[in-house]
Amino acid sequence: MEIRRLPTDEDALRRYAAELWLPYHRDLAAAAERHALADRPDEELIAAEAEFRRDLLREEPDRRLWVVAVDPEVAPGDVDSGALDSERLDPEKPASAGVPDPDRDLVAFVSTSVDECPEVFDRPDRLVVGDIYVGESYRETGLADRLMERAEVDAREQDCGELRLDVDVDNERAAAFYEKRGFKPYRKQLTREVG
Repeated sequence: MEIRRLPTDEDALRRYAAELWLPYHRDLAAAAERHALADRPDEELIAAEAEFRRDLLREEPDRRLWVVAVDPEVAPGDVDSGALDSERLDPEKPASAGVPDPDRDLVAFVSTSVDECPEVFDRPDRLVVGDIYVGESYRETGLADRLMERAEVDAREQDCGELRLDVDVDNERAAAFYEKRGFKPYRKQLTREVG
């Protein structure tokens, strides 16, 4: 198993969108009604996400997308869930490794970005965990914890003093996961339709 920083080439982005992003949003739509995907063919959704993600990752260097690749022969229950070692956490190694080996399955991802604090406020910069997803057959294997470890390393590398994330109120499973890991509410977001 390896955690790699996703490169911004077309093959890597399309593979991520097809194997991870699309299943993630289908699962999220089942848990949170407001996340329903547009009624478009999968190929259009994949192409749109690949283009969007490429532009985002290239234009904002503090944004990162980490993917987990595993050998298909390894059973989900046999995935190593111990602490990440420093070689696997080397920020240069994953980026230079290119597209994850096509013989490995992509099973999970986490995206991060920096929320810089203006100097007029007394708080540290925050690393924002944008999305985190583990494929269904790899849940309860420790991979989500490993992805959160990766986010913490990313926070230290980018001199961030806090981690922040948003979770839908309907997504009780995710909220429970984050709360178990010490996240606490600090803001309430409200929305309404424009009438």
